[in-house]
Amino acid sequence: MTPIQQLWLLLGSSWAMLEMAIVYKTRLPCNRPDRQKYRSEQLIWLVVIASLILALGVKQLHLLVLPMAYLPRQGIALGLLTIGLGLRFYAVASLGRFFSTTAITQSRHVLIDRGPYHLIRHPAYTGLFISFFAAGLAMGDLLAIVLLLGPLTYVLNQRILVEEQGLIEHFGQAYGDYCYRTKKLIPWLY
Repeated sequence: MTPIQQLWLLLGSSWAMLEMAIVYKTRLPCNRPDRQKYRSEQLIWLVVIASLILALGVKQLHLLVLPMAYLPRQGIALGLLTIGLGLRFYAVASLGRFFSTTAITQSRHVLIDRGPYHLIRHPAYTGLFISFFAAGLAMGDLLAIVLLLGPLTYVLNQRILVEEQGLIEHFGQAYGDYCYRTKKLIPWLY
């Protein structure tokens, strides 16, 4: 195993442990009517794990190798991973006690529109997309990138629908106004 592969293994393992710690510390109990919200969280985990396994397998086949030198590609990928994880954890910290991996609004929930939430409504997911793109780039295969981002895009869009429905129910017009002022995932674009 090369030093760069060892670094990715260390970073990937650390990232997974941080994500599990976030789930452990922030998951809220949900009652029967909220099962769809809980299932969306389970589906995200299932898709993330399956996509990573598939992408790692496909990269070994060298089907759609990226035409980029190894070291510059790894440097760019590590930079993007740092940006993606930084944004993700900044978003979690910005929500503070209102962040939960369960898509449920709390009784004293406050609409947060500062920090990364000033420009986009789901910066933690944007950070996740950037991080997964970085992982695919590091793998060096376009098909690996597609296998990482395609399923993730689908499940996160489903999760966003569930979350935004709950936020509209809880905050009403205030959340509608917030949606009008901000984009979903990419500042000024989408």
